[in-house]
Amino acid sequence: MTSEAKRDVLDVSTPQTPNDVPDENKPVTAERPVVSPQEGAYFLDKFLAEKDEPAEDAAPAEAQAAPATKEELQANIVAALQEIYDPEIPVNIYELGLIYGVDVAEDFSAYVTMTLTTPHCPVAESMPGEVELKVASVAGVNGVTVDLVWDPPWDMSKMSDEARLELGLL
Repeated sequence: MTSEAKRDVLDVSTPQTPNDVPDENKPVTAERPVVSPQEGAYFLDKFLAEKDEPAEDAAPAEAQAAPATKEELQANIVAALQEIYDPEIPVNIYELGLIYGVDVAEDFSAYVTMTLTTPHCPVAESMPGEVELKVASVAGVNGVTVDLVWDPPWDMSKMSDEARLELGLL
């Protein structure tokens, strides 16, 4: 066998590119299944239908006690807002002073006036929507309007004493 023939034999049996060389440190990834658009739509419809069904042990929305007064509803809304945290500062948005006002109308619709720490806040597009969803989930709320304002601008003086204490500023 000539040396050129030997080289051809070697070339066939050896990897041609660095990608062909098995790397023991490289994680093995499973192939993703190919799903047709029809199968994907069916899966999504089924998922959404199951999501809308209440859990067996969950109380129906009607069973949740709706507040009797606007003041009670306002207190419940504030409690719900205290569950939303600023992603960059470990303090809830109410104590941080981002909520300028929570008003409840006679028909129990809620009007929330809020701001953000800066107009360039990374959650400027999502935070008002999160506030709207959270307030709408409070029992007794008949509608929600969230007004994002920039005047007056937020500053540290708007934080509650609890927020200052949490951040070590007191």
